[in-house]
Amino acid sequence: MSEAAVSRPGRTALRPPAAVGVLLRLLALLVLTAGTASALSHVLPARAGVTELSRDADPGGALVVHVRQTDLLEVRARWSSGFLGDKEIVHRFASLPLSPGGVAAFEESVGRTLRAEGKKVTFVEDDPLAGLGGLSAFVPVLYWRFVPEAWLRWSVALCCLTVLALAGLRRHRRAAAGHWYAACLLAGSGFFVHLWCEPFPLHRPGPPGQPAMTGRRVAAGTVAVLGCVVAAGVILALVRG
Repeated sequence: MSEAAVSRPGRTALRPPAAVGVLLRLLALLVLTAGTASALSHVLPARAGVTELSRDADPGGALVVHVRQTDLLEVRARWSSGFLGDKEIVHRFASLPLSPGGVAAFEESVGRTLRAEGKKVTFVEDDPLAGLGGLSAFVPVLYWRFVPEAWLRWSVALCCLTVLALAGLRRHRRAAAGHWYAACLLAGSGFFVHLWCEPFPLHRPGPPGQPAMTGRRVAAGTVAVLGCVVAAGVILALVRG
């Protein structure tokens, strides 16, 4: 028997460069999945209380807590304890807080509790989700700026930029570059579809020349992945709510 690799009937053995390409595509899909999960976790934090905040705090005050007043009687404070560790306190006052206001009263109350345990946090009065609303809440590509972990945020950006470059520069494509640009930049989930389909489907590896993809098929795949992201967000909201 020769030393040539034997492939299954009907399947083409991957050459080393193609095998490396498959591994890189799988790695990029993993990075994008982690980035999407982190963004959804940040947008839909788990409900928590001062007990959880005290558990995540430390004596040095390294934990940053974002505080904002959402109503005359309501203050929300959110923080992250790490990957998928986003939490939020929703505090409602029994009566309208006096000057200097609800945020200051909340910070003083929580700070006093933490100091009694030898801990503290750094309060920042802002809304980390400012600007995310309306239709933009359904465009996952915009979530990039909400991924708390810097290493993951930049890894996602690198993967996305690489996909956009390949969509325009690759010689053998199953779909037109314009279709991929529209899918990626308008919905974000197009990055997943491109990585799965170009230049051949990951579930059916083969040389260039695979069946072409129409704009309708690109759009259908993009909407399907977007639907999965929305469904995951709904499930996460139900679990954490």
